[in-house]
Amino acid sequence: MQPPRPRLLPSEHGSWAFLLLPTISALALRSSLPGVGLFMAGLAGFLVRVPLRRAVRGGKLSAFDRTWIVIYGLGGAVGLGLALRGTQVDFLLALLPVAPFGAWLLWVDLKGGARSLAAEWTSIALPALLGTAIIRAGGGPWALAGALGVGSFLSLAAPVAYLRARLALRRGGRTSLGAALLVHGVAGLIALAMQLALDLRWLWPLWMGMLLLRVVVEPKLELGVPDAKALGLRESLVCTISAFALVLSLKGL
Repeated sequence: MQPPRPRLLPSEHGSWAFLLLPTISALALRSSLPGVGLFMAGLAGFLVRVPLRRAVRGGKLSAFDRTWIVIYGLGGAVGLGLALRGTQVDFLLALLPVAPFGAWLLWVDLKGGARSLAAEWTSIALPALLGTAIIRAGGGPWALAGALGVGSFLSLAAPVAYLRARLALRRGGRTSLGAALLVHGVAGLIALAMQLALDLRWLWPLWMGMLLLRVVVEPKLELGVPDAKALGLRESLVCTISAFALVLSLKGL
């Protein structure tokens, strides 16, 4: 009986949402060949973690993993090449923090520390920066690019803070929803400030306000805390709705 083929795709559902929601939102707002190239490069960097993690934890690099590391590396290089052939190369400014923080996140991930709060927020921030760069590479103004980056980060970071608090309560930890309330409150204020400064449509700021209200009301209405899988799927849906509302609110910038 042959051993099962090693996994190629990351199994963490949340990490897929972190990557895809900001980047797909950016392409929906400003689709372009350089933007698609940046998406390819980001996807390659996301996928290469799997064989690298296996090699580090196993102490050796198999032929299978070596092949896929090369494939992902070539895919990332092609994507970056496409991006650099565009006319707006100042998108690189948005990617300046990606190299140091991406290297740190990869090191943490390989050591098994990707579940920490700092690692999760970095995992949210890097794709948000990539979304910013995709907008700019497609010729979008910096106001739109920055709004997409900030909005994407807030749309993901707030539900993740709430999810962490609910999971801690389910596991019997002595915690409260205070941190989640603080994150949602700050996110709501920033969303309101963005609406006033950029004259956004009200859909996304209103949605962020509804999420703040949810943190206050929902725990009092639920009979017990749902299991981890149900919570994760629910917050993934919340993040998807947030991204959809953000795109609609940014239309016209």
